[in-house]
Amino acid sequence: MKGNKKTFIDRTTKTFHKEYTQSEFTYLKMLHGSTNLPINTVMYNDTYYITMPYDHVISIDTIPRSDREHMHSIISKNIPFMLEQISTLQALNIYYSDCLQWLYYRDKLYLIDMDTSYSGVDIHHSNYDLLNNFLAAFDFDSSFISKSLSYLDLFQDGPSLFTRANETDLYNKLNDNTMTKNHVYYCKNPRHIQLNTKHIHVYGDSGNMVITETILNPEIAREWELIRIA
Repeated sequence: MKGNKKTFIDRTTKTFHKEYTQSEFTYLKMLHGSTNLPINTVMYNDTYYITMPYDHVISIDTIPRSDREHMHSIISKNIPFMLEQISTLQALNIYYSDCLQWLYYRDKLYLIDMDTSYSGVDIHHSNYDLLNNFLAAFDFDSSFISKSLSYLDLFQDGPSLFTRANETDLYNKLNDNTMTKNHVYYCKNPRHIQLNTKHIHVYGDSGNMVITETILNPEIAREWELIRIA
């Protein structure tokens, strides 16, 4: 959070207030329109504030390294929800551009504090890289995210001069020119996954990746233990 923003906590209503900026409020509302995190604005002493629930914030900045192991269960069960938010930011072309700050509210982790965010996601400025940094700081192996995204890139763009021979062979074997490759899911369970929709199923060393045209029904994704990466 930028240090020049006024903030205060209303302990009666358990609400956090932060000095209003149009861009941050817009980005927060765009991101959390589907998560239902209550975010509003209010005027207090002639100053507009963004309001949201007050609770613990989990980030590299707020949790000392010696205490991070105690956050494992909270973070682990929230990784699918965190990935949904990162994927939403990518789709909205919003780059967070800072160490990720997560509000722990009603057992879920919500991405907040977006006053340094801006419009413009590219190959050098990806929110997935920021998530990888966060997870690594809390001793999580996030290689499944990078691996899944690399396969999505492969089947979206096709092999290039830099593609390894085994990946080119895999592309030639599995590619389906009749489908658009929009999303990728990961499953650490190595079992065969059967879906009644067009998909490409990649068997990896650490788990399966499934590339699809459309976002899967959440119940189907849960049945097959699939986490949507993008």
